[in-house]
Amino acid sequence: MMPGLEVRRLGQPDVPAMTAFLERDAPNNLFLLANLVQWGISSPYLRYFGAFRQGELVGVLMFFRHSAGICWEDADALPLFGAIFQQASVTALSGCRRQIEPWMPFLPPAVPERTLHGVFAVLSPGDLRPWPARGERLATPDDVDTLVELYGRNLLFTYQAREEHRRRLLETLEAGGKIAFIERDGRAVSAARTSAIGHGMAMIGGVVTLPNYRGQGYATACTGLLSQELIASGHTPYLVYNPGDPAASRVYQRLGFQPYDEWIVMFWDA
Repeated sequence: MMPGLEVRRLGQPDVPAMTAFLERDAPNNLFLLANLVQWGISSPYLRYFGAFRQGELVGVLMFFRHSAGICWEDADALPLFGAIFQQASVTALSGCRRQIEPWMPFLPPAVPERTLHGVFAVLSPGDLRPWPARGERLATPDDVDTLVELYGRNLLFTYQAREEHRRRLLETLEAGGKIAFIERDGRAVSAARTSAIGHGMAMIGGVVTLPNYRGQGYATACTGLLSQELIASGHTPYLVYNPGDPAASRVYQRLGFQPYDEWIVMFWDA
């Protein structure tokens, strides 16, 4: 352990100090803050570790299911957080570039299966632009089975079993998350969902359209409806997109999303 630096698991008494620390850059700490609100620190899916120097919180490491996020102000916390990370079962790590890149030397030696460099974008409440309606609607628990089929066809989700898909989608809806989708030919063909919601912010992810239905404005419509519902409920929408994907860039810029920061997402084999 670094001299004067203590790392320990955080609990309910630490929530006020942790929240105040993360609020210093709330958008870039969206996952850390929103998961805390949406699921609660006692959730079996959620773990937080804090680094303290002379009693002052200087870094937070979060694990949510098999994903992780980090916020730090003292670089001495990075090797300590790295040691904890290497003992965890993590398949995804995401965060703003200036937080993630300095931590990379302390991550597992295994090369990530994929590393995505994206644009972290925000949609300010007054900036949402109209979009052509395509019959999009919000999902209810009764729609979960058709959404499982849709997401099960996407390569980002095939590592999970069908029942795990179903359980997580139901939990998302039950915990206040939202999913917008479009049906054609008796099945869901396009969708967008929240991957975190809380603290007045929401991350949009899982934007997918089946290949035969692309180019018809479905992703725009799903993301537009989802953003509209989030804004109406007091949550500013954020998302990450690949600047090397012109189609995705056009979708989000057309709706009014503006770049906020640079983002990194790293994936390891399950």
